[in-house]
Amino acid sequence: MKGMKWGVAKICYALLLISLSGLIFPVYSVDKYPTRPIEIVVPYSPGGATDLMGRIIANALNKKWKVPVNVVNKPGGNTLPACMDVYRAKADGYTMLADNQASSSMLENVVKDLPIKVLDRTFIAMIGVAPNVLIVPTESSYKTLNDIIAEAKKDPKTFTWTSIGGAAPQDFTIRQFFKSINVDVSQTKPIMTQGAAQCVTLTAGNHVKLGCGATSSSMPAIQAGSVRPLAITSKTRFPELANVPTTAELGYPAVDCLYWVGISGPPKLPSYIADAWDSALKELMKDSEMIANLKSVKAMPFYHDSKGTREYVIKESQEVKKLWSSKP
Repeated sequence: MKGMKWGVAKICYALLLISLSGLIFPVYSVDKYPTRPIEIVVPYSPGGATDLMGRIIANALNKKWKVPVNVVNKPGGNTLPACMDVYRAKADGYTMLADNQASSSMLENVVKDLPIKVLDRTFIAMIGVAPNVLIVPTESSYKTLNDIIAEAKKDPKTFTWTSIGGAAPQDFTIRQFFKSINVDVSQTKPIMTQGAAQCVTLTAGNHVKLGCGATSSSMPAIQAGSVRPLAITSKTRFPELANVPTTAELGYPAVDCLYWVGISGPPKLPSYIADAWDSALKELMKDSEMIANLKSVKAMPFYHDSKGTREYVIKESQEVKKLWSSKP
């Protein structure tokens, strides 16, 4: 009888150990992130603001985490192909999105029958902003913003401008511009591109009357003298374009879109992974090398955590909805 009792006791003890191991080991495993290469999907071709800032983030995290962090460019389709890659990915933190308003606050308002819900994604953080610049070819006869406004009002149907398909900060800015000058954007002629770098290239090549790009993608062409900046969308003048007036100074304060870049992940990303990203990015935003690298591509450090980014997207989405559904 005593042997039976001892046998039962041993069985119960073994079962207890098994149950405890089930509690202990998963908790232990979640601490091991990251352990393999990470992909940051950029919804544009190389050379634009999102790509440049995405590569700065990737390089910094590569050094910090000691694992490869690679940028994968997937341009086109109003950012939807890139977003779909991330939404379909396993929620393990190894496929992330270089996010901005095009892929978030603009997407549901611009793309019809969207197969995803923007707010389902896991917003991690916003890390940098860049003002947009309204530019014209250097050889253009338009010397000031008033010159280009006169041309747009005179003949909207032949007025060409650079578009990234609709859902893009550049389109956002130019729609703000047309709204402010009482020109119906549907009567104008957008020239489609796959990214900010191509917007600048088309403008420099005199293929459009008006171009738009973030300072990060526009500055090389401005400095090379191949495009002329007419106005900048920041509240104050940009230090490296001190002679270029702001849209507010010129009487158009509603033209104020800032190109922002952040990081998002798939829906239902585990909190420990989101926290690892948030902690790493917060730390990097205090790093002098990271700040210098952002400034080198004419962007400004600007941090919002997950909650702040989500709130920013919701608020911006409301403005986009009004802008896309109204006429001057």
